[in-house]
Amino acid sequence: MLVGITGKIGSGKSLLSSFFKKKGIPIYSSDNRSKILMNKISFIKNKIIKYFGKDSYKNEKVNKNYLSNIIFNNYFALKLMCKIVHPWINLDFKKWIYTISKKKKNILYAIKESAILFESGSYKKCDTIITTISPMENMIKRVMKRDNITYIDIINRLKNQISNKKRKKKSNIIIYNYSSKIDLQEKAELIHNMIVKKIKKYG
Repeated sequence: MLVGITGKIGSGKSLLSSFFKKKGIPIYSSDNRSKILMNKISFIKNKIIKYFGKDSYKNEKVNKNYLSNIIFNNYFALKLMCKIVHPWINLDFKKWIYTISKKKKNILYAIKESAILFESGSYKKCDTIITTISPMENMIKRVMKRDNITYIDIINRLKNQISNKKRKKKSNIIIYNYSSKIDLQEKAELIHNMIVKKIKKYG
């Protein structure tokens, strides 16, 4: 069973995923893996430089802030980036699934965490989708602290991401994150137990 976790930047999806990881649930972070692949795969690197410029890489490493400012401020740039990177993410994810299934025979389910689960179309392969929603001021504080970017940049990125209204329509579970780590952990516990119970019941 594949569970998708998504949400706007700073909504707490990575923190939520970490609680499942503590339960022994394998987590595939599309965001983290994409950065690795963007640095590792020459085809991706060449395409990104071609369409987004030489500043896309700095000291041979992907320039995250530079690219984020482009793709999260331009819908078509985001779609182009997905078109370049997503096929490689798909392949990488399939290899990951194969690897964990060989290593851990008793895995009941796995999680795919992605900020652009809907934009990339990955949600279509998920059996259950969890969306994290958090107040605007909380998201802004988290991202400013984490990424060291300006208030205006964060607002622009949030505006250009899929609305929570649209996310809700395509999600099975909505998690409201109000900055309480304990509350979020308890919700993860409830969801985990619910998924395990469902799997054991229906197979």
